[in-house]
Amino acid sequence: MIRKLYHFVLIALLILGCQSKLDSFQQLVKELDEVEQEIRLRRDAVSEKIQDFNESNPDRTIDPSSLERLALDPGEAETLSQMLGAERDVSYRGLLSEIVTVNGRVRGLRERIIELQDQLPAPYLVERGDTHQAVSERYLIENHGLTPREAGEIIQDAALVEELHVGFQVWLLYRDGIFGTYVTQGRASASPGRAQRQARQRVVRTIETLTGERDMARTEADSLQELHDNLQERILFLRAEEDRLQTAISTLDQVVTEAAARVVRGEKQREILEAKLNSVYYAVDSMDGWKERKVIVDPFFGSPRVRSLDRVKFEHAQDLRQDRIVAFDLRDYPSLKQFKKVDVFPRSFKADEQYVVSFSEDGDRAFVKLLSPAVFSGQKLIFALRD
Repeated sequence: MIRKLYHFVLIALLILGCQSKLDSFQQLVKELDEVEQEIRLRRDAVSEKIQDFNESNPDRTIDPSSLERLALDPGEAETLSQMLGAERDVSYRGLLSEIVTVNGRVRGLRERIIELQDQLPAPYLVERGDTHQAVSERYLIENHGLTPREAGEIIQDAALVEELHVGFQVWLLYRDGIFGTYVTQGRASASPGRAQRQARQRVVRTIETLTGERDMARTEADSLQELHDNLQERILFLRAEEDRLQTAISTLDQVVTEAAARVVRGEKQREILEAKLNSVYYAVDSMDGWKERKVIVDPFFGSPRVRSLDRVKFEHAQDLRQDRIVAFDLRDYPSLKQFKKVDVFPRSFKADEQYVVSFSEDGDRAFVKLLSPAVFSGQKLIFALRD
């Protein structure tokens, strides 16, 4: 009995150790990204100052490329400070000092990364055509010998960036069944967060374009209808030209029909895109049902997690513009006596911060309120009901 208990405690310590290592990895990458962002901001500020200085002092201009040498040669910083020291604005020297300080912080942070190189892989530099999922799968298969199916099951619980830009750095870590991956700006011109916002804006612009085309087609249809009515009136006065006018009317009728059809098509496309952009897609079953279908596993240590999505069909969709509450009726789940708990997967969504679960007084109805439509729009969820 004591030996068995010792075995369980040892497993728990290993799991906690892996999680701690993953947290340290995440903190290190986040700190590196923040420092690099700070460097960009400060170098941009100094470049702007140097440009102003060069415009006001064309006889003794400064080469902005010297900024790249400042990180390597502090003497260059002192020389440039002396040149700028003659100016009344002493903030030039302060900015240069800050750049040297920031570069020192970066060197220290990179030294810390070098210390962990025996345990952590180097970041992957994103190339054209790469996706976060493909990079992660390739890492698990080639570096750790996992099968494609095993890699896919592990990656499905990770928070992946939808759109990668060339130059992004993808950080990956896999230890004892725990996988972590993070994306930083690296050599790219935009941060990962900005890249995702730009992708979303492209969808919004498509909707706006379709809306504009719809309005233009509707205006064209109205104009053609007015012309059609005028020609009908002229028929009363121009019976001698009836054949010619009838041909013109027939042609205009066809154009009006085509314009109206374009209005309908544009309206439907706009509604479909808006619905997709603002809907959440989900699948629901009892927790025991998900276990029997081998979709969710509930290990002895740890919380339930999604094992595979192969047997999951996200056949339910809800437009969050119309209703942010997903409701469940006990009559639809005869294996349950009453609702007492609802698990939401993936577990990266936080209860009471991003969603709230509630129940009716007699437990025959359960409700999940999605607090932020922007967070859940376009996402796929699994709900596991328990009694």
